[in-house]
Amino acid sequence: MAERKVNYLKTNNGRFFYRRRVPDRHQKTLGETMWNRPCGDVTWAKAVSLVTAWTEEHDALIRTLDDPAKASVVREDTEARTIAPKLAGLVQAMEANILPATFDPLDAARAGMKAADQEPMFDAQDRLVRYRAILTASFGPHVRVPTDPDERDEFDLVKRKLERRIADIAGDPNTISKVTERYCDFAGIRPGVRARYRRSIKRLIAALGDLPVSHITAAQLRSFRDTQASTMLGSSLASLFTPIKGLFAFAIEEELIQVNPMGSVRLQKDKRSIQERKWKPYSPEDMQRLFQAIQQFWGQPMRNMTDARRKAVWMAVRVQAFTAMRPKEVLWLEPDDVTDQWIRVRNSKTKESDRVIPLHPEISDFPEFFHAGGFDTFKVQTKDRVQSVRHNFERLTRELMAPPLDDPRQVLYSLRSTFSNAMRRAGADAEMRRAILGHAEAGALKHYDDGPEFAKKRKWVRATDPRTVYPDPGEDDDFGADDE
Repeated sequence: MAERKVNYLKTNNGRFFYRRRVPDRHQKTLGETMWNRPCGDVTWAKAVSLVTAWTEEHDALIRTLDDPAKASVVREDTEARTIAPKLAGLVQAMEANILPATFDPLDAARAGMKAADQEPMFDAQDRLVRYRAILTASFGPHVRVPTDPDERDEFDLVKRKLERRIADIAGDPNTISKVTERYCDFAGIRPGVRARYRRSIKRLIAALGDLPVSHITAAQLRSFRDTQASTMLGSSLASLFTPIKGLFAFAIEEELIQVNPMGSVRLQKDKRSIQERKWKPYSPEDMQRLFQAIQQFWGQPMRNMTDARRKAVWMAVRVQAFTAMRPKEVLWLEPDDVTDQWIRVRNSKTKESDRVIPLHPEISDFPEFFHAGGFDTFKVQTKDRVQSVRHNFERLTRELMAPPLDDPRQVLYSLRSTFSNAMRRAGADAEMRRAILGHAEAGALKHYDDGPEFAKKRKWVRATDPRTVYPDPGEDDDFGADDE
C-alpha cells in the first residue's frame, strides 16, 4: 500500500524524521530556524503518530508565541541560555583570579551597559539579558566591594543604574507601593490607618517615583525629609515618616534590601510639650455657646449647603460631642453599628479602639436619623468624609460665632477630649474614660480584662454633659490627646 503524504514527515535511507521550518517571526525568539527530530527505528505508522504529535505541540507553541507578552518571556530565556556559558566562564575566571591585572569589574559594567544601550540591533529582551549578566558578573558575591568611601559610592551608583535599567524593562515586584501593601498586610494595619499610610507613601512616591525599594538611598530620604520639614511641624513629619520607617524595616526582614536607608535618616524632635501639641478641649462655657450657635445657624436652611448636608453635619457634631468618638469613626458607621441602645465602633485606629458606647439621651434621635439615610450625603466623599463636617464646623466657630472660638488648637477633634474631661468632672475614673475613648489599658492586666460592664458605662455616659459646669472642675486630662 502506498504511503500517504504527511506534513513535516521526511525519510532518509529508510529512516523517518520530523523536519519543520520555524516561522520567521519566531526564529529569534526561539534561537533556531528549523525543528529537526529523528523518529528512531520505527514503523511508518509509528512515525506518523510521532510527527502528528510534534506538529500539534509546535502548532500550540506558535499560537502561544503570537502573544507578545508570552513571546517576550520565551525570548528572554533563549537569550539567557545563549549567554550563560560565557557568563559562567567569566565568573569562574574572576573567582580564580586569572584575569589580567588591568581588569576592573566596574569598568566592565560601564562598558557593557554602554554597549547594550547603543547597539541598534538589540531589542528589550537582548538588553535585559545583558544587563542581568553584567549585574551577575560585576556585582555578584564573588566581587569584592570597595572599602574606600568614594569608590564605594561609585560602585553603588553604577549598580543602581544597572538595576534601574533591569526594572524598567522587566518590572520589579518590590516597588515602594507594592512593598507598602505587603507590609500593611503582614502587620495587619487597619483600614483607616492604612489609608493614612498610603497618603504618606504617595508623597514619597511623588518626590522619588515608584522605585524599587533597593534603589532608595539615605541621601534621597534625607532630601525628602528636608523638603517636607519646611512646611510642617516636627510631630507631623514624624507621623509622615512612620509608614516609611515601617516599610524599610519590613524590607530588611524580608531580605528585599541589604541595608536600611532609614538607619541614617534622623528626624528632628518636636520640642513642644504634650500640652502644647495636643488638641485643646472646649470649656463647658464654650460648649454652651457652641450649641447655641449650632441651633441658630444649622437649625434652619443655609445658603450654599443643602438641607440634607446641613442636617447631617449638625447630627455628626452632636454625636461626637456626646460620645467622644473620633470624627472618622462617626462618619464610617455601618447599619449594624447603631441601635437605640448603643453605638459600636469597629476597624478604627487600633485594635483597642473597637468598643461599644452607650447611646447618650441627648442623641436619642440619632438611630432613627441614621437608619433613614441621614448620613448618605457623605457617601459621595469616598476619600475623606470628615472634610465637609470639619469645614463647616470651622466656619461656624471661626466666622459665624461672635465672638468666635478661634483658638487654633480648638478644632472638631477637640470634642473628643472635651467629653473625656466632662466624664472626669462628673466622677468617672480613668478606666471608665479609657473604655469610652477606646484607649488601651496599661500593663499586663489588659490581656485578662474586657473592661467595665455595659451598665456601668451607660451610667457614666448618661451622667456626662460637656455643657455642664461641675463642681471642682480640676485640671484637663490627656485622655483625648491622640492624633486624628
